[in-house]
Amino acid sequence: MDFKIGDEIEENVDEEENGYRGMPKWFPIAVIVACALFFGLTVFFISNALFGKKVVEPEPMKSIKLDLNDENVQILYGYVTYGTKNERNDKFVTNSTVTLDTFNNTEKFYYALQFAQVEDFAATGRVDEKNRKIYHIASAKIKTYMQRYFGPNVSYQNNVTMSYPFTFRINGQNVGLLSYSNIEDGFDTVFEGLEEDINPSEVVLPYYGQLVSAEKKPDGSHELVEKVIYTTSEKVGESYQVSIYGDPAKTKLLDTKSVTVESLIMSPISVSDYLDDATEITYLFGLNGNTLYFTSSKMTKQ
Repeated sequence: MDFKIGDEIEENVDEEENGYRGMPKWFPIAVIVACALFFGLTVFFISNALFGKKVVEPEPMKSIKLDLNDENVQILYGYVTYGTKNERNDKFVTNSTVTLDTFNNTEKFYYALQFAQVEDFAATGRVDEKNRKIYHIASAKIKTYMQRYFGPNVSYQNNVTMSYPFTFRINGQNVGLLSYSNIEDGFDTVFEGLEEDINPSEVVLPYYGQLVSAEKKPDGSHELVEKVIYTTSEKVGESYQVSIYGDPAKTKLLDTKSVTVESLIMSPISVSDYLDDATEITYLFGLNGNTLYFTSSKMTKQ
């Protein structure tokens, strides 16, 4: 068979083209790179899962139960059981809900003035028409006490004239008559009488309370829970006929008994005897800097 050298070369070229038909020259390299990348990422994720540090989410802060005898707890409980002549005011035990807006202007002064000290009252050297010495307490001091009890957002009016039995005496008197003075921006005060404390164990009080729990919230605020019972009494001779109720409306009668002054001293009326049926009041105290102040109260069970 005759053939030409040129024919042989042409046949070899056709075979080379048929071997790589439709496949770019870089394709094998791309496949190798992709496989290597896949393998590397797989090893990375598996290693990280096995040996990498796990991110631990912090546990949410929880409320802390407080000892009922803790000094701060007792101070806060005193805020809501405060009263003159050793008898608490009925604000919190008769209202189902109490907030800052529940207090009228005079009531705000009533609770704020419990913090007043004898040194707050400066002698003015003046006397009134009855020749009684006039003392003066500055408006700035009243504002401090208002915010101490009601918090930084309390508002009130200074145009107040009121009689107030303080816990201290000046010139042997503890009842001060306060009236606002525009001239000196404060309250001129005349001490004009004496109110003695009563002994609660010798009389039947209209209500009795017992602190049952206290806790500190994660935000620093405090919550106190009190149980309260209510009474009506009638003095018959040397004894009292007492009815004890579990609600402020006095519809839930819990007990009736006859007591004397001697029996009250030996065995006082106690909320602990009626805890399951007593009204429950929850008090909330907000935090302003380092100071806790009254926020609200609510009867959570009646």
